[in-house]
Amino acid sequence: MTRVPNPPTYHPGPAAQPVPAEEIRGRIERFRRALRDRGVAGALLTYRPDRFYLAGTTQEGFLWIPSAGEPELWILRDPTRAARESPVPVVPVGSGRELWQRTARAVGGGAVGIAADVMPAAWLGRLGSDRWEDVAPDLLGLRRRKTPWERERMAGVGRTVARVYEYGAARLRPGVTEAVFAAELFAEAVRWGHEGRLWSRGTFEAYPWHVVAGPNTLAAGAVDTPMPGVGRSPAFPVGASDRPIHEAEPVVVDFGISVGGYQTDQTRTFCLGPAPAWLADLHRALLDVHRTAAALLRPSVQAGEVFEAALRRAETLGVEGYLGPPERRCRFVGHGVGIETVEPPLIAEGSREVLAEGDTIALEPKAVVPGLGGAGVEDTFLVTADGPVRLTPMPQDLWVVDRGPATGDP
Repeated sequence: MTRVPNPPTYHPGPAAQPVPAEEIRGRIERFRRALRDRGVAGALLTYRPDRFYLAGTTQEGFLWIPSAGEPELWILRDPTRAARESPVPVVPVGSGRELWQRTARAVGGGAVGIAADVMPAAWLGRLGSDRWEDVAPDLLGLRRRKTPWERERMAGVGRTVARVYEYGAARLRPGVTEAVFAAELFAEAVRWGHEGRLWSRGTFEAYPWHVVAGPNTLAAGAVDTPMPGVGRSPAFPVGASDRPIHEAEPVVVDFGISVGGYQTDQTRTFCLGPAPAWLADLHRALLDVHRTAAALLRPSVQAGEVFEAALRRAETLGVEGYLGPPERRCRFVGHGVGIETVEPPLIAEGSREVLAEGDTIALEPKAVVPGLGGAGVEDTFLVTADGPVRLTPMPQDLWVVDRGPATGDP
């Protein structure tokens, strides 16, 4: 008979250290004010990123935050770990039925707050009340304003990203496929603390292997982005493909990393060997557009103003295929980022959303040239009263890699 060893004791690494208790308490109190303004008995949070933000744990269960009184984590598994990770009182529950019984008792027939954009419709009949308010806008509004602790977390992610991109420059070579190169980046990111997945709200499935090269930068895909990639099958028609990467063509790496629950978003364009003139010129123009938009990332500026300034600069510079081919051109040039890949505010055409200190925004001007390919540059910025602070400390120029022929993939 084979002896199975006892499971190892859980030892969190540096990225897995708990969110400080004072952070959690401050977030809950700010959220309570919104609940009281809405006149609800409390809020039931079921979505993992929301529970992580307000409780610091994502162990399976629900988070109940009353408008007055102590919040509670109702945890199916694992309550012991949840109690170790969160300052919110943990109540072990034995079944899904018990979760909903507790919900009904807590709501008591009154109005309840829910994140309607992420709660399954089938769950609405289990709330114990037919009166509910969508509190997702309140919660996402709070999440926009990053605290000093969160800012430092995201700056740390940016430093990790820089290591991964430097590794990518050392590994890129002729003949390697988009998918294999993406996998090498992914493995290196995991080595530096990447958790292996990216949270993103709604139907968008974030994935950290967005590598597209040559003609694939112009190909249609299933994501609203200038260069979605073709993927590896109709089942997942986005991102890296099995096409080999060749010399003198753009290699666009839009690679997300999450460490300790926080993300940054960034893009760099690589080229094997000397870059053709069209690519060097296009990238130089996009970097100009990028810097024009970034200079406007200040409190009280409307998101739509940033979009329009970038668009006007691209037109002045004659950037062809700005934000994608005309038939599927994107209507945004940036977005909030933090716990999720895409958060408010959206730097979109016509948006009147006003930027505020503490917003963290990814700016990503990109362009495609028919018959040739595309390029892009993206960084994550912190909005401050003194101007934008770049959290992704990598060279912004075109990354030209001098590499000999491939001798085989490892």
